[in-house]
Amino acid sequence: MREDNLAGMIFNRVRRFENRTCLINKEEGRWREIPWSEVGEESGTFAQGLLDLGIKKGDCVSLLSENRKAWLYADFGILATGAVTVTVYPSLLADEVAYIISNSGSRFVVVSNQGQLDKVLAQWKSIPTVEKIIVFDEYQQKDDPQVLGFSAVQELGRAYRLRNPNELDDRIESIEPGDLSSLVYTSGTTGPPKGAMITHGNILFVVHSLDKVISLNERDRTLSFLPYCHVYERMGGTFTSLYQGVVIALAESFDRLAVNMQEIRPTMLLGVPRVYEKVYGAVMKSIEESNPIRRRIFAWAREVGAQASPYLLRDQKMPLPLRWQLALADRLVFEKLRQRFGGRIRFFVTAAAPISKEIIEFFHSLGILILEGYGLTETSAPTNVNRPDWAKFGTVGPPLPGVQIKLDKDGEILVKGGNVFKGYYRDPELSRQVFTEDGWFRTGDVGEIDADGFLRITDRKKDILITAGGKNIAPQNIENMLKVSRWISEAMVFGDRRKYLVVLLTLNEPEVKAYAQAEGLQSDSMEDLVKEPKIQELIREEIEEKNKDLPSFSTIKKFQVLPRQFTLEDGEVTPTLKLKRRVIAQKFKDMIDAMYEEAFD
Repeated sequence: MREDNLAGMIFNRVRRFENRTCLINKEEGRWREIPWSEVGEESGTFAQGLLDLGIKKGDCVSLLSENRKAWLYADFGILATGAVTVTVYPSLLADEVAYIISNSGSRFVVVSNQGQLDKVLAQWKSIPTVEKIIVFDEYQQKDDPQVLGFSAVQELGRAYRLRNPNELDDRIESIEPGDLSSLVYTSGTTGPPKGAMITHGNILFVVHSLDKVISLNERDRTLSFLPYCHVYERMGGTFTSLYQGVVIALAESFDRLAVNMQEIRPTMLLGVPRVYEKVYGAVMKSIEESNPIRRRIFAWAREVGAQASPYLLRDQKMPLPLRWQLALADRLVFEKLRQRFGGRIRFFVTAAAPISKEIIEFFHSLGILILEGYGLTETSAPTNVNRPDWAKFGTVGPPLPGVQIKLDKDGEILVKGGNVFKGYYRDPELSRQVFTEDGWFRTGDVGEIDADGFLRITDRKKDILITAGGKNIAPQNIENMLKVSRWISEAMVFGDRRKYLVVLLTLNEPEVKAYAQAEGLQSDSMEDLVKEPKIQELIREEIEEKNKDLPSFSTIKKFQVLPRQFTLEDGEVTPTLKLKRRVIAQKFKDMIDAMYEEAFD
């Protein structure tokens, strides 16, 4: 069977690996190892069920579900028929779901449960192309002929296979690398979601390129927790892992991630900056609350780790005294910290949003490597990534093999390569706008490239602030500095065409409440606490400390603290926890304007 389409790649491995473990899933309170043969049977019978229902090559199938093994089976089955998987975030509201289904013209919709089914049924009149809704779990509408259970479709598939034993293989053989595999709708930080058209060849280009620079195999395990509907997890955590034979364990939930890491003991993990920021905060809190002797040991060990870091990063021989100190620091401190992640981590990966260099350096001083990468939905995830044997902190690494990167005159990052998408679905004009005349994709991000080809992202092109004094400022750099604080959870800086910079903040509620209790403040309500003079002074001192490391024109002059977090439900963050700058600016316009009402001296 051919290897140049995703279905061929997957089902070749089903035949080759057969009894080897593919997935690990928690079922009835216990982890169960699922062999490749079972993955092939579950996916294949679903694909054949879709064939029985009349699916054609190029048809769109929307997949609306939380992470679970059935998500993967459905995805693999859809791809095997030559159809197109339209990934839909389960957190979206009913009208947002309907927009994607309608825009994609999906013939079928696969949903996880009754709640997701209700979203689709509530918008039934606005999605006329849908013929069947397929549900993983039990559902109420048993008499509705337009609703089918996932297992019922598989039963259709088993019967279809007996009548047409070669049909699925023939369909897989007919899929070309340039055929559309997925429609991945952008998160909508800059407007309505747009369906990025990603081909089988786009994804396999990424898979093969990553395989050349990050070597993994069947002895490796990854713990999968990021949304499968996001291009980052689907490309890196799923297809690349499957290609390399890495065992994929499905995390129970984000809240159970720490426990699952202890149970699964992964060797690598894909995460987003917020995960590492929370771990950093938890470690620092633990140390600050420990006795003086332990604090001094930790400070000494961290300093030793920082001195050893450059040697380890470049695989260079370090001085003997430092080697001895590192061995002791590892025994006293670092090894215990690594056990929090199961004790077998080779490296973490971070992408999808900027991360503070300080966080990465902190982890590496403890003996834990975080590899930062960069990419977009339109580039099928990564264009650049640091490697275990070739990394520079503060950059997103060199380009993947076969990817070309250059900067436009205004610093915008331009990309060419086999990973770049075909364009936006049903929007040729917008597709034309995001490419230069000679075929380079415009990322909308601004960056710098060093002499070794390592890329550093400085900001989003549309997010660059130009102050009234004419200074160009990248707000994300300042926001990342602030988020390292023990007290601050999120920060958004404003100041475009203004005389100075201001910031909206959300606070780390457990930390702030603990501080308030220690200071004898009576209220436990964040709405009251953010108004307390002691809390305001605490944050003011934190900002002033960060301002010391900034040029005067980019220091924060005023701040406002919100009594709650930015949330997905309020439309302020994307499903991958990126802040929606335009939405927040509009929603809190009066609060932002108030910080400019009185002249700042």
